[in-house]
Amino acid sequence: MKKRSIFLFITFVFMLTTLLSGCTGGGSDDPVTKDPEVEATTEPAGDNEEATQEEEIDWTSKAVTDFSEETTLTILHVWGPESNNTFMKPIEDKLQAEGKNIKVNWIGGIPDSNTLQEINASGVVPDIIYTSVGTAALEELDMIEPIDDYMKIYEMDTSQIDPSVISLIRSYDDKGSMIGVPTFADTYTLFYNKEIFDMFGVPYPTDHMTWDETIELAKKLTGERNGVQYRGLEIGYGNSTTDDSLAPLKELTSKFVDPETDEVLFTKDPGITRYFELMKKVYSIPGMFERDKEKQDSFYVSGTAAMLVSWPTFLGWGIPENVRANTNSVLLPIWGGEDKFTPPTQAHMFILNKYGEQKDAAFQWMKEFVAEDIQMHFAIGGQPTVLRSPEVIEAFGSEKQDVYAGQNVKSYFPQNARILEGRQSKYQRMAENFLVSKLNEFALSDMNIAEFLRKAEEELTIKIKEERLKVEK
Repeated sequence: MKKRSIFLFITFVFMLTTLLSGCTGGGSDDPVTKDPEVEATTEPAGDNEEATQEEEIDWTSKAVTDFSEETTLTILHVWGPESNNTFMKPIEDKLQAEGKNIKVNWIGGIPDSNTLQEINASGVVPDIIYTSVGTAALEELDMIEPIDDYMKIYEMDTSQIDPSVISLIRSYDDKGSMIGVPTFADTYTLFYNKEIFDMFGVPYPTDHMTWDETIELAKKLTGERNGVQYRGLEIGYGNSTTDDSLAPLKELTSKFVDPETDEVLFTKDPGITRYFELMKKVYSIPGMFERDKEKQDSFYVSGTAAMLVSWPTFLGWGIPENVRANTNSVLLPIWGGEDKFTPPTQAHMFILNKYGEQKDAAFQWMKEFVAEDIQMHFAIGGQPTVLRSPEVIEAFGSEKQDVYAGQNVKSYFPQNARILEGRQSKYQRMAENFLVSKLNEFALSDMNIAEFLRKAEEELTIKIKEERLKVEK
């Protein structure tokens, strides 16, 4: 708690100094704090009277309409200015064309606790923070500004955004508030190597297969040909022991830690047991799992695995051209029966800093990221869209014909992604990374699932307690 107190004190002094010096800027007013009426409506409506009060508020009247005075936003992003000055420039150009004189100063960094506290102590206050590592540090430092009110004030259209993405972003907040604007979609697909299928005389995979069907297919494609060992399936590009190896698990559950009590749920959630039963089947196929650590590799990348579960963009940056020439894809398998969903669509996001002084201008920049024309610009360059727009999806990768020509790009955008319900634990990302780190150990063990999960649960419980103590210091 000492670190958080120091941060809040520094922030208070910084903001007080700014106010006393009379600094002002176009679009810098906070619509939540400047009007008590808005403050009173941030809680969900609990009865008809509250709902009526919500409807009576003229949200758009609270909008800042003049952004002609130059405003420079500071945005924290892992890439820093070297890449973003060019990559993100279309957003700034669009705002300038609309008469909004909003410019961006990019600073590099990952929003973990140490980085954020160093930046805050230096007196730099980012207006917007990009996160691809979860929200735990931002929550601990109380830096997240929910954007529901800004969405109403500036009429941000979310109807085209994948509802699974919306549910993901809201799951980070206790009240289900929208805490950020998504960037690009992170989904999964099932790649397959046509050359290996032809070699084994096995028909190609199809959309809507179940995991059991996929494993049976993998058995037929595992064996030696011409002195080369071929494997039927990698769930995750590195011998089925990487973070995308959790794809089947995420179709069943996304809560590995209780968000209220921080209790680890490995032995209590039946979905986690089902997942390890599935992985046991995969690891147990003779010739499938490479037990020698020195020989472990991405076998699909080397051209010796028939199928691969991974991210769509892995085709461009992870699969070499000689293998890519024989690659296509289908929709990610599902469990079947009542479990008909693919994993929730993941998306990194831009978060509005609670202590930023230019929130209105910052939100102008943020909301443009999900505008259809901006998403179209990024999609044709090979960035998976978070929109449900058929036109944007169809255009995906059109400027990267060397990678995506002839590919079944619709398999990258499942229409049955699971919708998250309720709150995720701030230790969810830690729990995911922990499980991934244990996959190789599980595969090399006797695979006693109950015992493995019991020990893993005890170990992660200790790690979470240690992490909480760090924050309280």
